[in-house]
Amino acid sequence: VTLTGAGGSGKTRLAVHAAADVADRHPDGVRWVELAPVSSPDAVPYAVARTFGFVEEEDRPPTQTLCEQLAASDALVVLDNAEHVLEPRAQLTQALLGAAPKLRILVTSREPLGVPGELTWRVPSLNDAAATRLFSERASRVRPGFQAEGSEGAAVAQICRRLDGLPLAIELAAARVRMMPPARIAAALDDRFRLLTGGSRTVLPHQQTLETSVAWSHDLLDDSERALLRRLSVFAGGFTLDAAEHVCTGDVVDRYAMLDLLTHLVDKSLVQADVDDPEGRYRLLETIRFFAGARLAESGESDRIRERHRDFFLALAERAEPELVKADGLAWLDRLQRDWDNLSAAADWCESTAAHGPFLRLVTALTLFFELRSHLAAGGRWFARALSHDDGPSALRARALWGASHVALYGGDMEALGRYAPAALAMAEEIGDEAATCRALNTNGLAAMWLGHEVEGGRAAMVRSAALGRKLKDNWALCDGLKLTTVSWMIQDDFEGLSPVLAEFKAVSEALGNRFFMAWYYTTVGWAAMHQGDFTLAEQEMELALAEDKELGGAATSGFVVAQLGEIEAQTGRYDAAESRLVPFLEKAAATGDFLGAPWGVPALARLLIGREAPADARDMIAGFVDLLRPLGMPINVSEGLNVLGAAHLALGNEAAAAEALAAAKAEAESISNPWLGAQAIYLLGELARRRGGLDEAEGLHHDALAMRASRGLRPGVAESLEALAALAVQHDSYAEAARLFGAASTLRDQMGLARWPVQMASYDSDVNDTRKALGEDAFAAAWAEGAALTVDAAVAYAGRAHGERRRRE
Repeated sequence: VTLTGAGGSGKTRLAVHAAADVADRHPDGVRWVELAPVSSPDAVPYAVARTFGFVEEEDRPPTQTLCEQLAASDALVVLDNAEHVLEPRAQLTQALLGAAPKLRILVTSREPLGVPGELTWRVPSLNDAAATRLFSERASRVRPGFQAEGSEGAAVAQICRRLDGLPLAIELAAARVRMMPPARIAAALDDRFRLLTGGSRTVLPHQQTLETSVAWSHDLLDDSERALLRRLSVFAGGFTLDAAEHVCTGDVVDRYAMLDLLTHLVDKSLVQADVDDPEGRYRLLETIRFFAGARLAESGESDRIRERHRDFFLALAERAEPELVKADGLAWLDRLQRDWDNLSAAADWCESTAAHGPFLRLVTALTLFFELRSHLAAGGRWFARALSHDDGPSALRARALWGASHVALYGGDMEALGRYAPAALAMAEEIGDEAATCRALNTNGLAAMWLGHEVEGGRAAMVRSAALGRKLKDNWALCDGLKLTTVSWMIQDDFEGLSPVLAEFKAVSEALGNRFFMAWYYTTVGWAAMHQGDFTLAEQEMELALAEDKELGGAATSGFVVAQLGEIEAQTGRYDAAESRLVPFLEKAAATGDFLGAPWGVPALARLLIGREAPADARDMIAGFVDLLRPLGMPINVSEGLNVLGAAHLALGNEAAAAEALAAAKAEAESISNPWLGAQAIYLLGELARRRGGLDEAEGLHHDALAMRASRGLRPGVAESLEALAALAVQHDSYAEAARLFGAASTLRDQMGLARWPVQMASYDSDVNDTRKALGEDAFAAAWAEGAALTVDAAVAYAGRAHGERRRRE
């Protein structure tokens, strides 16, 4: 058995434990042969013979003598550290195994022997838990009582990850705890070879420092292997054979010998091969990469190799760009994701060398990747840096400005959206680039709605964009235009206007085979169904959207879907499930900067808190969030946030604060003609008027809310308004009217599966019981049944008619 692995991976220590575990199986014992000090290949058999106490015989080959003397031996022989005498060690091993059938040999080496019967096992890096435990054990020897807890525990975890879980490196780092805290050690790891020195004097020289351990392996390479290793250091996070051939060949590294050279480096444990990756990927441990990078800098060829690295990944990004919109775009997304670190390194090199053109090309080609894999914050930074150098109007710059606005839109950077979107459209129209104009119209349209409250103007821009997409046969731009047009109708809860656009959007998306757009189709159907009270369909469609988003690997709209699913769960009475979905979602959104999902998730969770009788928590959560959103525009989110804030104040008895928030919510909703939010504000203002004793004012407001909700088919709101009017009828002693309205609302809730909030139950039960007592059981049951039999339209008509009749009687 040969244990292989990089220097410092723990091969020797593992061999010690393995040998101890099986020592009782071997009557002739375990013999440890340390070959690191052996400098001559001829001395290998003599080193083994001395371990057994054998006497050398003159005029006879030492291997022959050793084979004869060990022929009947049942021993375990451990050959440790012999990569520098690989060939004589292999020859000796093969001879001994042939001559001594009971003999077993355990080898530690940075590469396999390559002899028949050899079983090779690569010693893996320590996992996080084992690495942290090792660090703590070694640190406690130099700083008694050391515990990897709290902030120190986080720093230790960072150290262990950056050191690739290599035991030697971890032990050397832990020794530094004597003089500096873990946080400083972590910060100093960029200069790790200076930091990680001072190993035990009792170990072999090449194991006393991290650098000498790596240098031990490096010195055993030939010129072509050394050249390849140092050039491979430009790759970050891994590479393919194709990438290595394009970037690293030349001079002593022959392109046609690349596979053999790479195999040699894998065998010597200097390169890690991911055999499970379908693409066939390789990587250097960061410690090896750091060492090899220093050798690259010394070689004088660093700039040339880094430029080739940049050009390779720029070409990859531009090759992937048109494929991302197609049915097989997922494979390209995965490819780019695997090379995210390399793309980042290429971007950094572009910037550091003032390669403005390649930098602009790279970030523009990655626009959809930034969106679909949620690299929105990084994408925004890259665009800002790449666009900081203005070389005048061009098709590339116009498309880059659009890309920056597109990433800003999905990343929630409203300031950047407002800056880049008009600039992209202006430049595209100035140079007459219809393709760039087509895309820029989309982000300008949404900016008009989101920032300027101009829904009609925004929709007109999107319609124009879709028309240009059809003309140019640019199906992605057509889909995007149609998608954002659906948003303009969703903002107004106008399902009649939405329907034909949504149907065309689905047809074009299916023809294109674009799963991201199909995810948005499911989302839109779910949104409309939820607002119309078909919660079963809404949940089914949202789950389909979420499944597509997960398959895509983190599409930017997935947060929006998660928030809506939490809302659906809350509205249908699954309060624990809603909280379990929304709380971790918002924690993750805060950590990752998911600004697209949070504006929907925060109000959903705050509304749930109010419904579960925790209005103070809801107020504290939503108040700061509304303050954050208001300067950004975003009227639909601001209106919803203000509605929830008003409801929280109302529940807490803060009437003036409730009135202010709800008036502002109503104004925001009216600015975009949104009936869902506008009616919600009016409904809550009605509840506020009722609390203040203004029953007539309350009744007028609730009828206004009911009419608005009924006109757009917003059935959950209709049920809520019918119950509010029923409660007012109780206060007017109009008990038959109240019973009919309660019955109609109950049937509607049952049809939808719409739950009543726990905070509403006591008041609702009291009103229903008062109505039953006032009418008597039979009359109450009859009136309830009459209301329950009404259609939605009939119930709405009855509410208005009953109100008018009662007012005439009064």
